[in-house]
This record gives sequence, structure tokens and C-alpha cells, in this order.
Amino acid sequence: MEGIRLETSTRNVKGYVVLDVAGEVDVYTAPNFKEALHKVIDDGQRHLIVNMEQVTYMDSSGFGTLLGALKRVRSDGGTVNLVKVSGAIDRMLNITRLNTIFNVLPSVEDAITKLDQQHSA
Repeated sequence: MEGIRLETSTRNVKGYVVLDVAGEVDVYTAPNFKEALHKVIDDGQRHLIVNMEQVTYMDSSGFGTLLGALKRVRSDGGTVNLVKVSGAIDRMLNITRLNTIFNVLPSVEDAITKLDQQHSA
């Protein structure tokens, strides 16, 4: 393999940790994706915001990794919020009906607004 196929980083936006993901999420890179998600969860985040704007490809390994993260946070009332997903990934979420268990939002700001509304309700 030439070059880095997946990069992750975190940043704090209005008290929420945003996981920025760039590259391809597949059988080879899913372990790195899982490690990044688990680090955010282990640091105490129940509501994950995953910025997928720069994800160019995701296979079933990536979707399985997201499901595993959801399983970890859901027992504590947590959520997985996917933002800026590509058209192809959005189609897969719809076909598999995963869009019914993940919050799929157009921006990080929209995810934060939704989470703030849930906390104040």
C-alpha cells in the first residue's frame, strides 16, 4: 500500500468532540477507525460526532465499526452522529436502513444543535 489511506483527528467544538475522518474505511483501515472511535468513547464522550466529509470510500467493515461504537454508547443513552457523508455512503445508509439508527446530518453545527436540543428537552 502506498501512502496513508486513513487519517483521523479530533477537535473540540462547543464542548463536543468531533472525530474528523479522511480517506478510505475498509477491511484494512477499519481497525484504525475503531481505535479512534474507542479513544473518543473512552475519554467519556457519549455522543459521537463523526465528520465524514473527507471519507472517499467505506465498505461493510466501516459500517460494522460504526455499529460497534453505537452499541458501546447506546447503553448510556449515547448517539452516533454522522455529518457530511458522501452521496455513495448516504445511499448505503439508506439501503441498509442504518440511517434509522444513526443521526445523519449535513454539518457539525447541525449535529451540535440537535444534541443541545435533546439535552434541553
